Amino acid sequence: MRLKAGLITIVGLTILLASAPPPRVWSQTPQGLRVVAVRAGRMFDPKSGINVPDQVVLIRGDRITDVGPAARVQIPAGARVIDLTKATVLPGLIDGHVHLYTTLVTQGSHGGNYADVELKKEIDNGRLQGPRLLPAGPILGAELPAKGPDAFRAGMRDLSQHGADHAKITTTGMFSFKPNGEMVNEPVATLDELKAAVDEAHKHGMFVATHSYGGPGLKWAIEAGVDDIQHALAADDTDIKALKQKSLPVTATILDLRQDEPGDLKKFAPYSKWRLAPQTWKKMMAAGIRLGYGSGATPVTNGQGRIFNTTCQCSHGVQAEMFPVFVQWGATPVYALRMATTVNAEIIHKQDSLGTIEKGKFADLIAVAGDPLKDITEMQRVKFVMKGGEIVKNELTAAPPQTSSGQPK
Repeated sequence: MRLKAGLITIVGLTILLASAPPPRVWSQTPQGLRVVAVRAGRMFDPKSGINVPDQVVLIRGDRITDVGPAARVQIPAGARVIDLTKATVLPGLIDGHVHLYTTLVTQGSHGGNYADVELKKEIDNGRLQGPRLLPAGPILGAELPAKGPDAFRAGMRDLSQHGADHAKITTTGMFSFKPNGEMVNEPVATLDELKAAVDEAHKHGMFVATHSYGGPGLKWAIEAGVDDIQHALAADDTDIKALKQKSLPVTATILDLRQDEPGDLKKFAPYSKWRLAPQTWKKMMAAGIRLGYGSGATPVTNGQGRIFNTTCQCSHGVQAEMFPVFVQWGATPVYALRMATTVNAEIIHKQDSLGTIEKGKFADLIAVAGDPLKDITEMQRVKFVMKGGEIVKNELTAAPPQTSSGQPK
C-alpha cells in the first residue's frame, strides 16, 4: 500500500455533536523542541473571517507557542525562519468524509476490518507519513453485520475494543426519484437499533455518524441522537427544523455526487443527487445548520486491491475542487473555508488543537500564493504544507530556510 500526504493536510473523519461524550485522547509522536518562525504576509483567521496582514507564527516542537503581528512577536535567536511573506497562510484543513485505499475509510471501512485503525497508529507513532486520522473501522450493520438492538450494542463494543474513534452506520439504502423530483429512501436500520447503538457508543466515549439521505432513515437518525449526519440530501423542512433544534451538524459531500452523476441521470433523468444537493444545502445554510466539509473521496480499484483509475472525479487529491462548487452553490469563500477549519474542528471536538492558527494548537499550516477570499480556486493550488511543525511540502520558499541570524538552516 502506497500512501501520500495530500493537499488537505488534516483529515478529520467525522463530526462530533457538542453534547456527546468527549473523544479519546489523540496520541501524538513526541516532537523535537526546535523553534520555527513562520512569517506570513497574510494569515486567514476563520473566526473573524479576514486575512490578517504581516503575522509571525512561532512554533516549538509540534505546537504553536505564539502568533501575532511581526512588530510584536520577537523571533528568538537561532530560530528557523520560513518566509511566506508573499503568501496566504491558513490553518490545516479538515476533510470530514474520506474513504482510504484498501479498506481504509474514515467513514467506514469497506471490507470489514480495522486496517484504518492500524494505519492511524503507524502515522501517530511516526512510522508512516500521513494526515491525522479519526478512523471508523467497518460500517456497523454492513461490513460489521448487526441485526437488532443487542447486536448493534455488541458491534459498538467491538469497534471500541479495536480502537475506532467513532462508528459509521448506514440508515438509508436504496433510493429513487418520484416523477416530481422527490427523492425516496429506503431505511436500513430501525429506530430501536439506532438508539441502542448511540447509547452504547456514548458509554464508550465514541461518537456516531450516519449515512442518511432522507425519509424515515434520516428522521430516525436525528431522533436517536446520532452526532453527525452525512449527506442529508433529501432532508425536508421538518428534518431541517429538527436538525436546528438539536444543533446537529451535517457533513456535506460533493465528490461522490459528482462521480455518481452519469449513473444517476441514466436511471432517473432529469433528477440526480448532484442536482438535488444545492437546493437542500441552501435551505440548511439559511436555517443556520452547521455544514461540515466532507469530500467523499474514494479510490477506485480493479477489484484486486489496485487503483486503476487515478482520474476518478472522487479520487484522493482533488478535495480542494469542492471549494468553488460550494461557492457556486451559495456559500461565501469565508463560509466555505470555515467549513473545513473551525466548523469541522468544533464538531469533532478538536477545537482546542485544530481549526485555527492560535497559541497552543498543533502547528498544522498550509499556504497558497494568492488570496482565496478573492479567488477561492487558490485552494486548488496549495504550495506549502506543514503538519505538527514539520514541512511536508514547500513550493514557496526558493532558498533554504534561514535562522534568525540569516544563516541557512
